[in-house]
Amino acid sequence: MKVWVLAISKSMDDILLSVVCTAYNHEKYIRDALEGFVSQKTNFKYEVLVHDDASTDNTASIIKEYEHRYPEIIKPIYQQVNQYSKGVRIINDVLVPRAKGKYLAFCEGDDYWCDCNKLQKQVDVLESSQNYVACVHNTNFLYMTSNNEIIKYPTIDRILKLDDCVMCGSQSFHTSSLVVRKSVYQNKPSFTFSVEGVGDYPNSIYYSLCGSIYYIADVMSVYRVGTESSWTKKNERDIPKQIKTVFQVIEMLKQADQYSGYHYHQLFEVALSKKDYLLLIIKKEYRAAIKNDNFKSDSIRNKIKIILYATFPFLPSWKDRLWKIKKK
Repeated sequence: MKVWVLAISKSMDDILLSVVCTAYNHEKYIRDALEGFVSQKTNFKYEVLVHDDASTDNTASIIKEYEHRYPEIIKPIYQQVNQYSKGVRIINDVLVPRAKGKYLAFCEGDDYWCDCNKLQKQVDVLESSQNYVACVHNTNFLYMTSNNEIIKYPTIDRILKLDDCVMCGSQSFHTSSLVVRKSVYQNKPSFTFSVEGVGDYPNSIYYSLCGSIYYIADVMSVYRVGTESSWTKKNERDIPKQIKTVFQVIEMLKQADQYSGYHYHQLFEVALSKKDYLLLIIKKEYRAAIKNDNFKSDSIRNKIKIILYATFPFLPSWKDRLWKIKKK
């Protein structure tokens, strides 16, 4: 990776960065997350705001252990009543208002950081130029069902452009890799909150409209895919929920287009057409999907699947039955 001039805070008493971590029933994983936080080697002071949302397992006990061992770093919030179920936006309503840092870093309790120099590398980038509003990096995807590890993101340092964020969605970077200026985060417009359970996609669009997002190719975090509490796991077979989410994404893209003053209208129109195509596939309207213009640019693998499903309509239902049997 590129070598940057080291960032030095005005005083070691000043907190330069705040780590934001949400946890709920993460007793199997939270220790890895906390170890990743406290093992960071930096020339600046940072804090870790950990929010336990009334977990019913030993998550809170593990957090308390680290609170006692690292009282200058770990700053926990323990809820007696689950706040998420009451509609509270934990990060925006509870954690960020308490953050003292100039920068915000994020990691959920079931993910973790795997590089002790992660924060230093990212802060060095952000301190080098005001043009950088956020810094992200490569992430290892750890699939819980198979224990396979996959690195999905580019292997070279680069600047993420608006095109990348609009067209690639949440595939541009993972939340566990994000460090962003708090001043930028605190001014997020309404469209960034418009998709239930999805924050990466609208946030990445907003950040790229504010300035440059620097991407570091180093793998410095691990995202556990398919944990019991994950949004993806809960909704992987809920077709009505998926359809609702896509409609919300479509509305979000329209709002983002308006927010940008329609300066990138053509780009947003292309993204919207791809979401319409995705809706056809989710609804299993495969013949209509084949006639859609986006079918031509789809991957060969997806084309084959869509053609097979259109030709043999019983295949998707058999696939669902096998999945249910496997789950039992």
